[in-house]
Amino acid sequence: MKFQHDRHLALVAQNGFRGTMQAAMGVASDIYSGLERASWYSSCFIPGYNNVCQELKAEEVRSLYSMLSIYRHCDVIQHMLYLYFKKICEDIKEGSPKGSARELVTSVAGFASNITVTGGTRYALASALSEALAQSGFLSKIVVEKISGQIPKAVFLLQFFGMQQKAALAARALKAIDPEYYWLLYHAKLEMLYYFAEPLLVDLIKKVRSDAFTDLDKLTDYIRENYGV
Repeated sequence: MKFQHDRHLALVAQNGFRGTMQAAMGVASDIYSGLERASWYSSCFIPGYNNVCQELKAEEVRSLYSMLSIYRHCDVIQHMLYLYFKKICEDIKEGSPKGSARELVTSVAGFASNITVTGGTRYALASALSEALAQSGFLSKIVVEKISGQIPKAVFLLQFFGMQQKAALAARALKAIDPEYYWLLYHAKLEMLYYFAEPLLVDLIKKVRSDAFTDLDKLTDYIRENYGV
């Protein structure tokens, strides 16, 4: 019994140390990104770099819009996911009437399995996938890891600035790999929050662009296997 107790304490200590180190590395990364973004603002004082300065200022404004959008949606991450899945489901063939897509729609969203309205399955699946992923442990872990770091108030501004830098770079990357989705988020004033969904969506976006999913069932199977929903 004492051996088991000591082993349990050792595991708790090990997990606590690992979590502390991960949080510390995340904070350090945020601070570095904050310093990087602050240095970019030197472009505002260098002739010929006014376009860089204006882009940075525009991103600050878009960040504010995105933060305000949090209050307009019950679950802003779920809404972002819904916009993406609605977009891709419109371009993928429907699967079997008894396939995994219909099964997920029925089990998660509670819709009837005998949907007959044109496009009904597509929109229902987009809703079911976004709901399932938004509530998944996979996405929850991502969000917690990105915002859980605790630092002294003296350097909080740098950390916040660093997260803003990462959000801006993630939005720029999205604009390059999936402009259509970027503009959907932009018009919804959410593109600066893509940073929180990027680890989940970036590989999926690449697969969709390579036509990896021939029907909604294959899309559903991939998400279930890789994200545990």
